Amino acid sequence: MQDHTYSSLSPIQIFIRNKWVRLILFLNIILLFIVIALLIWQNTKVSTISFNITPINSVITVNGDDNYQNGQYAITPGTYDITIYHEELEPKSFKIDIAPQNIVSISTFLSDADHTFDFYKLKENFSSYEKLKEIASHANNTTTDQDTSAEQFIQRFQENINAMTTKLPIDYSETVYHDGFVEIKNSINIIADDDCINTLCIQVHTPSTNDEESIKSLIQEKGFNVEDFQIEYIFY
Repeated sequence: MQDHTYSSLSPIQIFIRNKWVRLILFLNIILLFIVIALLIWQNTKVSTISFNITPINSVITVNGDDNYQNGQYAITPGTYDITIYHEELEPKSFKIDIAPQNIVSISTFLSDADHTFDFYKLKENFSSYEKLKEIASHANNTTTDQDTSAEQFIQRFQENINAMTTKLPIDYSETVYHDGFVEIKNSINIIADDDCINTLCIQVHTPSTNDEESIKSLIQEKGFNVEDFQIEYIFY
């Protein structure tokens, strides 16, 4: 007698009705749920570390891995040794413990050993100065190590930048009367110099005097901290 139990079923339905197949499918579903649960659990453990460092081209090393730069990274909770390095400046190191689901920010700057901040005075490093001003000024010091050594430099440097923006160019001349005629004794034109290696740089044009000390006195009277500037003289 013909068995009609499977006669109306497709091959796929017959395959699924096999008890071993059903057992394997059941176990696979259980395994899938376990994997999903593990992924969810792992994601709840992931933390975030962010870097806000200047110079902006510093080498940032986390447990020996130097593939880090300014920005945010997902990181497994734990203890980390962090080093900030730049070949021209003094390095800094941090040891931090990162808890699960925590956000840790490392914000700091590097400087030379005597804190002259000459690196940040160079025009080619102005972007790094802007970052320094962002994280280490007196009004908004967000450094992780609470380093205040740059605050005075930033204030003075910014005052000089502002003076260049608002007080240049300077046109100055002295006149004297001679035999009923007006005679120009000294004529001085002072402008920003874009060709200098330093950000704080001015160019002095004068056809009538080469007295640099008098010119410096004039620049000082106009509100500039002369000792902070690179001054290029063009006498003709």
